[in-house]
Amino acid sequence: MVHMDGGLLPLETFRLLVEESLTGLYLIQNDRLVYVNQTLADFFGYSRDEMLRLPSVLDVIEPGDREIVREKMRQRLSGEVTAVKYAVRALRKDGQIITLDVRGQGTTYTGAPAVMGSMLDITGQKRMEEALRNLSLIDDLTGVYNRRGFMTLAERHLTMARRRKRELLLIFADVDELKQINDEFGHATGDLALVEAAAVLRKTYRSVDIIARLGGDEFTAFPLEAGSDNASLLLKRLQEAIDRNNAEATRPYKLSISVGISRFDPERCQTIQQLLEEADQELYARKRARQQAHT
Repeated sequence: MVHMDGGLLPLETFRLLVEESLTGLYLIQNDRLVYVNQTLADFFGYSRDEMLRLPSVLDVIEPGDREIVREKMRQRLSGEVTAVKYAVRALRKDGQIITLDVRGQGTTYTGAPAVMGSMLDITGQKRMEEALRNLSLIDDLTGVYNRRGFMTLAERHLTMARRRKRELLLIFADVDELKQINDEFGHATGDLALVEAAAVLRKTYRSVDIIARLGGDEFTAFPLEAGSDNASLLLKRLQEAIDRNNAEATRPYKLSISVGISRFDPERCQTIQQLLEEADQELYARKRARQQAHT
């Protein structure tokens, strides 16, 4: 049996979830892969046995990124960090370069230190990001998508969710007191606050999630795999990232971001614009409640 929140999960059910996952899963010990699921092997174009016979996991990493991977593994194994997430270029068996979103954390296996985690193939997204950048769909100041870029990707994402009958969450956010920051410290400082806000959103959510600046002080995040059960966790992660940012920063203001969340129900006829408006309404309801609490 495998322990899960709220009870035990039968071992065979757990194995099925791992093996059928659309995410690549791995376990590394002494720089070698000791477990991969079929999805991860498919990413690289190898059989699972071929992956496990590789002398080093670095053999499937693009040479220019091997030092990055080596350092990330060292950090996890040493306990310097508990978990990491980063993008890395990797090599398929046929020599094609792909881009992977890598997550991992330190663990033990047969009594010795190891690293376990997941990988997502984001090659297509990286290519699309470059194409969007060439089409001027990236916000010049923050480097995240602009409104046009967001609408382009979000509409496609919503269409897929309708077909698969999947629930989604959309996060609407704005930077608090931006006018005051501009008035007191100048517009250059205000621009830095916007850049910081975008960076916090990027760090909070996965590289495959859609992050955009809609204009002015308004941002949105559209996680690709998040239902209503994840709402409180998404908000908690964002607030923790903001708090870490403020603790580490040396600047004359404190970054504050207000948020609202809307839910896409595949049984309802909702548009991206409606989701944005619903999340915006919740954002201002939260702001009013916070202001009333302080009066």
